[in-house]
Amino acid sequence: SGALLILLLAAGAPLLARGTEGWFNLVPCELCLWQRWPYWAAALAALAAALLWRRGGRRLLWLAAAGAGVSAAIG
Repeated sequence: SGALLILLLAAGAPLLARGTEGWFNLVPCELCLWQRWPYWAAALAALAAALLWRRGGRRLLWLAAAGAGVSAAIG
């Protein structure tokens, strides 16, 4: 479903960033570190949306979208 796709993308972004830091010995800037927190919040909201889809999961999906938007605004 859409919630699972958002979950994968929201969790994948900070995990990929962390992976590239390790693979290429990169040091993240302060902004990069701050940008990851809203992605984790978005992933958590998307997971909750997937699990509670029949009980208002769509509202949680909007919360996940807001988390991704906040991360973009920080960037």
